[in-house]
Amino acid sequence: MAEIVAAALTSHAPLITGRPDIARPEQRDRLYAGFREVARRIAAARPDLLVMFVNDHIQSFPYSNMPAFCVGLADAYDAPSAGASRLMQIAPRKIRGAPDWSLALLECGLAGGVDFAYSYELETWDELAVPLHFLLPDGRLPIAPVYTNCGAPPLPTPARCRDVGAFVGAFVRSRPGTERVALLATGGISHWVGTPETGRINPEWDHRVLDDVARGDVDRLAGLTWEEIERDGGNGGQEIRNWIALLGAVPGWKGEVLAYEPVAEWITGCATVWVRP
Repeated sequence: MAEIVAAALTSHAPLITGRPDIARPEQRDRLYAGFREVARRIAAARPDLLVMFVNDHIQSFPYSNMPAFCVGLADAYDAPSAGASRLMQIAPRKIRGAPDWSLALLECGLAGGVDFAYSYELETWDELAVPLHFLLPDGRLPIAPVYTNCGAPPLPTPARCRDVGAFVGAFVRSRPGTERVALLATGGISHWVGTPETGRINPEWDHRVLDDVARGDVDRLAGLTWEEIERDGGNGGQEIRNWIALLGAVPGWKGEVLAYEPVAEWITGCATVWVRP
């Protein structure tokens, strides 16, 4: 039987790698150390596949065609593309996909009440490139991305994200053989982007979210409304849907916060969290 052998949550702001020089050195170094520790633990778990709960940034999906949930079926993903590499200061590269695995998830969902959209072509951004720069430096592990709409209301509810994550977790465990799967969710925490409050961070809300993660209280997080998240965590805070999906996949698992830094220069409350039984 397949097994979930590792799970982690991280932020994915492009300036984490794109402008490391503008952050306070002590904040940057603590966050980078958190990323390195997640990388070490994932490597120690020896996974065969990395399933990623992530969100688009209106790169692949325009406002006129925005799926609630989408499974990537590509053979490979830019992490980053040549154009995006200039912003994120990461060399362009391709990360292998897992199209057969992802197609099996899609078909299982369609048979089991989760109507995933799917795409063979995804224009990726910091949701993949920034965390994978730290966590998969050699790029040898294939990835299977599951995208959630976190940017173009109406959004799927946090409760629905938890339930879809639970479906993905059950799918992983139902797989035959001895497949070893790691889970990663990226996004958030609090940040306001493209609004009059751009640049604002709310550490108080971030700590409330991290406290719930540390207790493994996914139901409390799933009970948040769009309005509450928008008010306290900003439009960028809506990305915690990715975190909620991962927690739904591993019920009862609790978070160990490795780093949290409200980095004003990167306009994001940034964190790395290890999730374990």
